[in-house]
Amino acid sequence: MKAKTVEDMLNDQIAACVAATEDCLAHSRLEKPDDAYGAARHHELDYVARLLKANARLTDALAHLRGESRQTIHVTREAPPRAERGRG
Repeated sequence: MKAKTVEDMLNDQIAACVAATEDCLAHSRLEKPDDAYGAARHHELDYVARLLKANARLTDALAHLRGESRQTIHVTREAPPRAERGRG
C-alpha cells in the first residue's frame, strides 16, 4: 500500500467536507413540524457555513502546496455606504 501524500490527504478532507455539506443541506431542507421558528434549520445552515469555511481553508492549503495560490477579491456595491448617503 502506497503512503498517502499531503496532497492526497487534503483531497480526502475536501471530499469529506463537501459530502458533509451536502448532507447538512439536504437535512436542513426537510420539514420539521417540531421546529416552528426555524431554530434547528438556522443551526444546520450555520454548520454549513462553518463547513464551507473549512473547505475554503483546505482548498487554499492545497493551492499553496501546488504553488498555485492567489487571492482575488471583488467587492461590488450597488448603493453607496451609509456614511456617503448622508443623514436625512
